[in-house]
Amino acid sequence: MRPRVRILAVILLVLGAAAGTAAGPAPAASASPVDQRCARPVIVPDPAVPWAQRRLGADRAWVLTKGGGVLVAVVDTGVSAVSPALAGAVDPGRDVLTGGRADNDCSGHGTFVAGLLAAHPSDATGLVGVAPDVRILPIRVTDNPDEVDPAKLAAGIRAAADAGARVIAVSVSTPIDSRAVRAAVGYAVRRDALVIASAQTPTDLTGGANTATARAYPAALPDVLAVAPIRQDGMPADDISFASGPDLAAPGSNVTSIAPRGPGSFAASGHGLAVPFVAGAAALVRSYRRRLSAAAVRKRLEATADHPSTGLLPHPLLGYGVVDPAAAVAAALPEESGDPAPMVSPETIQAPLVTHADPHPGRLALTASAALAGVVALGALIAAVTTRGRRRRWRAASA
Repeated sequence: MRPRVRILAVILLVLGAAAGTAAGPAPAASASPVDQRCARPVIVPDPAVPWAQRRLGADRAWVLTKGGGVLVAVVDTGVSAVSPALAGAVDPGRDVLTGGRADNDCSGHGTFVAGLLAAHPSDATGLVGVAPDVRILPIRVTDNPDEVDPAKLAAGIRAAADAGARVIAVSVSTPIDSRAVRAAVGYAVRRDALVIASAQTPTDLTGGANTATARAYPAALPDVLAVAPIRQDGMPADDISFASGPDLAAPGSNVTSIAPRGPGSFAASGHGLAVPFVAGAAALVRSYRRRLSAAAVRKRLEATADHPSTGLLPHPLLGYGVVDPAAAVAAALPEESGDPAPMVSPETIQAPLVTHADPHPGRLALTASAALAGVVALGALIAAVTTRGRRRRWRAASA
């Protein structure tokens, strides 16, 4: 290739990658219809630490755990096993659409979610997942995150529970209240899996309906931890409202993650992108506090969240607040000790009486007895002298 042509090719490749930073993975130029729908590689890494990672500070928990030993299911469009940031961490999984594997991802949505959850550290980029040592179980329930069949979604949740996932991140949703989805969530809960899903329903799934009147499933179910997205300024993303209130909030707007191919990263906003941050925090807790049930992990995440400064909890747009991975791992909660902390007023607090043990009790008693006897003898001597003096009228005795 001539030098001028080579330079032009590189410029076009970089521009193509940059175009993905605004709107997510764009279809690659190819004659194949399948390839035209697939996300293109991203080759340009960003060395800066993304705002979402700075906001959550999950690295403060890594001195205790990075999520090792925990299997997290990503119920989405599949997860690419060839993405460098996830190398060696992606299981074959299950494709409920075809019955095959799910460790590949044409759409790129599932891989983007998995990167936020578990991307490995790299010298070339500041992006690291919340729980970089977890294993990812990809469950493909759709090839398009804006088109989700409730029956396939239910089958995916069941497949994740059967595979032993302790955390199930459902980053796609449906506005349809399906008996199959309800039953699948109940099945996962009975197997002690924590199901985490997006409280937001894309307008594409509701035919343009207002998201304030459309419930997102499975997030609307009581046994599911529902997550709302926030912007960099801490406000709810896109000023959305929910028909059923969220339980927690996490970054979900203009967040940075990975593509199915290539070592680079790009920024995107969209449905379900707040879910992996909470799923990663749950994985850290389940790794460090292995005896806690899924219900106890959920309570811990809610209790340690960065609560909204005003209003009662849960907040209609933020739930119990923004998830705090480090606090969720390390905080000491009285209700987990079995002995509730007593409520004691400052007036009732008294300093204890401090006593010191005598190392020589016998010696002390003997000394005290001798001193007492000396005092008695001295008193008797004084009394005798005084009596004699009075008898002699205080005259000196003759020689």
